[in-house]
This record gives sequence, structure tokens and C-alpha cells, in this order.
Amino acid sequence: MKYSNLQEKHAREAQAKARVKTARFWLTRLKPALLVSIAAAAGAVLWYAMRLSQGAIRPLLAGGPEWLALVANAGIEEALRLGLALAAAVAIKRLGLEPGAAGLAVVSACALAALENAGYLARFPTFDSYWRLGYALPIHAGAAALYAIATASDGKKGRRIKTIVISLAAAWTWHAAFNIVAALAPFPALPLVGTALNLMALTALVAALAIRYGYWSIYAAR
Repeated sequence: MKYSNLQEKHAREAQAKARVKTARFWLTRLKPALLVSIAAAAGAVLWYAMRLSQGAIRPLLAGGPEWLALVANAGIEEALRLGLALAAAVAIKRLGLEPGAAGLAVVSACALAALENAGYLARFPTFDSYWRLGYALPIHAGAAALYAIATASDGKKGRRIKTIVISLAAAWTWHAAFNIVAALAPFPALPLVGTALNLMALTALVAALAIRYGYWSIYAAR
């Protein structure tokens, strides 16, 4: 670019630097909201993949006991949720994001749970749908927190794989057990008991997630 004089050159360079500085400022400000939006969108995609997968295996389980379908559906959900956590771990490393951004998987899980319960409410518009938010949502969010912890890199591949497998087994068992009780053996106090147990588990897992990454906010300065 040609300049009429040196003063104009310096003025243009100063303007360019100011624009870059402003862009970086707003990018830093908007980054948390952008990451949360991406996490929520990932949860929606996960919900759709879950629906497709569960629909695909439904004919195979049609002649089996109901508990088997409940266990299989829980397994599909947990496998997909773990897959998202693994993909997030790779993306975080490649993009140079804060490791604690893995905790955004909880946002994805909440988005998935909200869509799942919205679908349930559309099919069965009863009060039962409302307590499911307290009963079921912590299961999704807790599993996401567990996977965020399990997929954290610690430099020991063998131990990490073992931790991931154990985490998947634990989340699948917990999820399937609550599904079976809610569907096949409900009792009057189940909403309160289930909500209390799942909220306690979620609280413990979120605290462990915060401790694992060394700070309480994924956007806090180190």
C-alpha cells in the first residue's frame, strides 16, 4: 500500500493495530459464550444420534424382556456421551484450550436431557414429566462430569484407558438401574429418593471435576 507521507503510514498502522486489539478483546469476551453454545449444540446432535441408534436396535429387542431394552438404551446413551467426551478431549488439546473446558460436557448433557424430557412430555403430558427433570437430568450431567474427569490426560495411557472403561461401566450401571426401577418397579417415594441420590452423586462429581482441573471456574485465571 502506498502512503502520501510517513505520517499517514503511521496513522494507518495505528488504526490496524487498534482494530486487531479490539477484535482480540471481543473474541476473549465472547469465547465463553461461544464455547457454551457449541457445547449445547453438541448435546442436541448427541440427542439426535441417540434417537437414531435406539430406533435402529429396537426391532432387535422387540421379542426380549423390557429390562433388556432399558439396559441397551442406557448403554447407547452412555457410549455416545463418552464418545463426545473423547472427541472434546482431542479438540481441546488440538486447539490449545484450557483443559478444564472438558467440563462443558455437562452443558451438552443438560441440553440432551432437556430435549429427551421435552420429547417425553410431548408423548406423555403428565406431572410425571416434571419430576423426571430432577430425577433424570442429574444422571446425564453426572455421567458427563465423570467422563470429563476420566478422559483427562495424565501421561499414563494404560491407566487412562482403564479409568475410562471403569467410568463407562459405572455410569451405564447407574443409568440402567434407575431406568429399570422407574419403568418396572416404581414406588411413591421414587421421585424424591431418585432425585436426592442423583443430586448427591452429581454434586460429588462436579466437585471432583473442579478439583481435578485445579479451579472452580473453567474460565478462571490460573
